[in-house]
Amino acid sequence: MTTHPFLSDAWIDQARAIKARHIGNPVDEPGLVVNATITGVPFGEPTRELHSAHGPVVGWEPGHDPHARFSFTVDHALARELILDPGYDVLDQAITARLLHIDGDTAGLRDWWSNRISNPDAVALDDEIRAITA
Repeated sequence: MTTHPFLSDAWIDQARAIKARHIGNPVDEPGLVVNATITGVPFGEPTRELHSAHGPVVGWEPGHDPHARFSFTVDHALARELILDPGYDVLDQAITARLLHIDGDTAGLRDWWSNRISNPDAVALDDEIRAITA
């Protein structure tokens, strides 16, 4: 399987293709809308603004959504680590160390994350995306 740099255009395109194979699966149901600002991106523009309604791994699309419940800002390296190591501990450590800057509902972020990583169907989908991540 070909891997792509995390959040590159090729990565986003491949993640869309993976998500498309899961249309109709309950894990594909849109949920909480979240905005992310990723700083220190090592290619293209140094900052990427994204949004997702599908969870912390899948569904990232360019631009912010005005209907997002909360937003977070994180650097590219930590964002990649959070994607590749889905454990709640990494998220909690990032919040505690103030490496993940949240604007809005911190409890909502924790719930969003923990609901996603506890759903076996979501984990299988997310694992497919992790497999394409360089």
